[in-house]
Amino acid sequence: MVTGNLSSDEINGLLNRSEKEVKKMANTSLSTIESEALTELFSVALGSSSAVLSLLLSEQVTVSAPKLAVKPETEMMAKTQAPFFVLLGEYTGDISGIQFVSINKEQVQELAAMVDPEIASEDTERQFEILQDIMQQMYASVSRTFSALLESEISHSLSGMDMVEQREDFPAANFTKEEWFVEAAFQLKAQNGQHAEFHMCIPVRLAKQMAGILTDSGEEEELEETQDMQFDSNNERSKKEQPAASPSIQPVQFSSFDDSAAANTEPNNLSMLMDIPLQVTVELGRTKRTVKEILGVSQGSIIELDKLAGEPVDILVNDKLIAVGEVVVIDENFGVRVTDILSTEERISKLR
Repeated sequence: MVTGNLSSDEINGLLNRSEKEVKKMANTSLSTIESEALTELFSVALGSSSAVLSLLLSEQVTVSAPKLAVKPETEMMAKTQAPFFVLLGEYTGDISGIQFVSINKEQVQELAAMVDPEIASEDTERQFEILQDIMQQMYASVSRTFSALLESEISHSLSGMDMVEQREDFPAANFTKEEWFVEAAFQLKAQNGQHAEFHMCIPVRLAKQMAGILTDSGEEEELEETQDMQFDSNNERSKKEQPAASPSIQPVQFSSFDDSAAANTEPNNLSMLMDIPLQVTVELGRTKRTVKEILGVSQGSIIELDKLAGEPVDILVNDKLIAVGEVVVIDENFGVRVTDILSTEERISKLR
């Protein structure tokens, strides 16, 4: 019987596509699902580094959502205005691959001036040091977020950095055999109006691996849920098909709950807990401050707490208040003398 439907091989034949061409297209492009997954992943990961960068640059900064594009190795970083700095990084762990990041030289000078206002524009060596510190802290935060979102062990290391006068002068082929890359363009914007545009490039193979972890996890959960539903429906169907059996009625036998049994159990259970370590903290006081006030803290700053001078300090176990006391000095070490303590019942309830 002829159905009239064409197989995938016949369709590829009509379109003059060989198996190698189809495979090449898969390795040089991203599907809509992969592109959306990567955009979300990079947005969250890069955004997580804004707090670290704000402390480093002494200015509140934000990181924009990236714009993705698939490019051959010969065209990546083509939109970065030369001369520019290029940084070579590497991901290791459950996923591995190379990464290039480029940034315009003038924008590097602006970032360096935020960290060191006295830096000279021709001091390239100092600019290298500041940019290296920025990228190391930034991608340490990014890799931690990758690890959390992808539920994998991922680390990032900075393996090289150089300044390129012209795009053609950068020999990317010397560092990788990958031919196609996903380029993510994003901006770092400071509250004072300064900004810097970064171009992050990773191989399409690595990008697909990241996207696959995100999309496959959702599909597996949906499949498991479907299987559970089918299993439950099959059980219900089998129960309905089985004839109703006559119930078996037996007398109930309760366990003994006399006082002797309870007395023998408590000490044994309590002894099992005696060697568990607990974190003891002595708290002088607390206060709340805005992010702006925290960023303004420097050496010599005074932070006022919510307790008056002479008031007893709080003694906490696993962050639970159990007692109060006064600070003393014991052989050149600080200590605390307990002046008031909660009852045993209250202390046990606090530790739960």
